[in-house]
Amino acid sequence: MITPTSITVLAIVLITLGLMLLWPGGLAEGWYALAGAVATLLTGAVAPNHVPSLILETGDVLLFLLGMLALTGIVERARLFDIIAELCAQWSGRNGRLLFLALYVLGALVTTFLSLDVTVILLTPIVLALTARRNIDPVPFLFASVFVANVVSLALPVSNLTNLLVYDGLDLHFRDFATTMWWPNLAAALSCLGMLFWIFRKRIPRRFGPPLPDLAPVSVATPWTACCGVVLTATLAALIVLGSLGYPLWWASIGGSSALALGAAIRRRLTVAELWRDVSPPVFLFLISMTIVVAGFERAWLDGRAVPLPAEEAAALTLAAGTNALGSNVVNNVPMTLLSLGIIERAPGASRELLAYGSLVGANIGPALTTYGSLATILWLTLCRRAGVPVTTSDYLRVSLAVVPVTLIATTAVLYVTLR
Repeated sequence: MITPTSITVLAIVLITLGLMLLWPGGLAEGWYALAGAVATLLTGAVAPNHVPSLILETGDVLLFLLGMLALTGIVERARLFDIIAELCAQWSGRNGRLLFLALYVLGALVTTFLSLDVTVILLTPIVLALTARRNIDPVPFLFASVFVANVVSLALPVSNLTNLLVYDGLDLHFRDFATTMWWPNLAAALSCLGMLFWIFRKRIPRRFGPPLPDLAPVSVATPWTACCGVVLTATLAALIVLGSLGYPLWWASIGGSSALALGAAIRRRLTVAELWRDVSPPVFLFLISMTIVVAGFERAWLDGRAVPLPAEEAAALTLAAGTNALGSNVVNNVPMTLLSLGIIERAPGASRELLAYGSLVGANIGPALTTYGSLATILWLTLCRRAGVPVTTSDYLRVSLAVVPVTLIATTAVLYVTLR
């Protein structure tokens, strides 16, 4: 039954999403989401005393994210990934195509274990510095870094915030998630790589020279860099073990980040201001606020209503992937995933996992179509333009309109075969 409250809640959702899309005043998305959350509470669709329970429901996601943001911030300042990228350049033997492949694989590994946003934040500056040191056209390598981050983010729950939200919200098993998404993720990686190689075949150099004398490579690893590498490796191993055994993933991320933060503080390599920037409080404001907004929408529009779904599995999977891909390019993939999750939770048990995995394919790959579909792409464009690399929206679309449809179709098809 449609009531004045339900109409008001729908208006709040649409206005909140619209503000996050248009960015009036240049505020971060978290502030628009907070305004939407306050308005939702005022309608009574969500009672204020229910807010703590909503936060607790997403507590595992929030704690995991907190730990990983702190951990990767400290590792980044230790220049661990700069050194790894230099090793990639040396391994390639001055072959431009091998360097392209090596950096793509590095990006895929970072995305798989540390998430796509971390890949963009870490890899984009590294690619800019690495190509400048060797006088290489940076554009093909920069596009590889943003597309590998967006597209190859299906393998594990930790690879993408959208994965974490669905994994935690539907109480999926870590091992089931990884085994189901392994082949689709590989299909996404290979199809994306093939398209990028084809598009940039004339701009990727066959050979490149040694580092320019006035732009020397990064220095060798220090004991602190090695320590960061050991802690990071141990944390990633713990994530896989804990996830496979069904324990909360935040145990590993909080444990690893706490150990590294303590060591950095003792060595005077970490300040409170740096740690505050690392954990990005606006991200948590955004997530908590959107959880409240979506909870209001669920209670006003979804409670007590049946969810109509196609009877055919292929049609349901295509609908889930396509809807989330398109929706993520309208309102960004995180709020789209939260909205989809409310619908998936009310679907029949037999189709719930199919819809969940299909929606993740759409929400992970689809947003790469536009420059605002995911936070990772927005960050990437900002970093490129700040470095003086002329990447326009039309430049981006010329690549994305070729890469994304092919990758999305290939990945959805492989997921369908995997689930049968």
